[in-house]
Amino acid sequence: MSYQIDEDGSVLLGKNRVPVPATVSVEARTFLAPAPWAEPPAPDAERLPMWMLRSFVDEQMKTLSDAALQHYPVDVEEIEIAGVRCHLVKPKEIPPENQGLTLMNLHGGGFVLGSGSLIEAIPVAFHAKVPVVAVDYRLAPEHPYPAAVDDAAAVYRTMLEYHRPDQIGIYGGSAGGFITGQTIMRLEKEGMPLPACCGIFTAGGDLGDLGDTASIFTLMGFWGDLVLPVDHEISEIRAYLNGADPRDPGVSPIYGDLGRFPPALLVSGTRDALLSATASFHRALRRAGRSADLFVFEAMPHAHWYTFHLPEAQEAITVMTEFFLRHLGVKTMKKEGES
Repeated sequence: MSYQIDEDGSVLLGKNRVPVPATVSVEARTFLAPAPWAEPPAPDAERLPMWMLRSFVDEQMKTLSDAALQHYPVDVEEIEIAGVRCHLVKPKEIPPENQGLTLMNLHGGGFVLGSGSLIEAIPVAFHAKVPVVAVDYRLAPEHPYPAAVDDAAAVYRTMLEYHRPDQIGIYGGSAGGFITGQTIMRLEKEGMPLPACCGIFTAGGDLGDLGDTASIFTLMGFWGDLVLPVDHEISEIRAYLNGADPRDPGVSPIYGDLGRFPPALLVSGTRDALLSATASFHRALRRAGRSADLFVFEAMPHAHWYTFHLPEAQEAITVMTEFFLRHLGVKTMKKEGES
């Protein structure tokens, strides 16, 4: 789609002008009107070899994770669970009512990038005052589907040795959000007890059809070119699927039986390339009679909560942590006992 961004952030789409909404924060208005020429150019995903692209992204993710640690002081320890590299992200203090509660985080990165990213685990652990196990699952193309799901399921099984299922929640953003849904379908298929809740952020349940917004926006909304093309040899989805049927319920839960899916929180933005995918999966869960909440932030692009200084990012993280605490172990049982 051809467009032009003015200095004030307004986007010209043909003859139509899309202003930055007055309802977003001052910080968001600045964020939505960047000067791309002032930033170091991002690598061309179509021309760089995978190792070089990974190196670039890993460096960016480390910078973001370091910034997150400065903003949200927590303890981080590299560990191994069921043979899978993980990071245990622990708040400095855990209140008595949160003892025994835990979360599993599956990072984003288009299924091919982002190894070791903690930019979703750190803020949630800090605000929820709950430990988060960040799973460094295997990446495509070297390890296509179902390797990441195998890793996530193996970690979850081990977590069940130390926690009740009602004490565990699973969440992830972007690719990690898709893998969250796939992991729940795997656990259901294997007859495993399901987690108390899940978070599927800027992701959906259908890897075969990402919907309208995937053809309208980039990962940064109207600016940038940050989506790996689906028809390219290093395309994240094609590399991840590696011939797997995208209509298989294990790959795309939207085609399966969602009747026992745990309470889900879905979060996106109106300028998110995966808004359609997120909204479609929310509707599928509601049609199945499941508890599913959808939060859509005005003018926000893909995973805007990575930009910690935005009030909209703070609000999104608050929404996430409040949802988890509302459904995890102790608080859930208290509600049941009081009713």
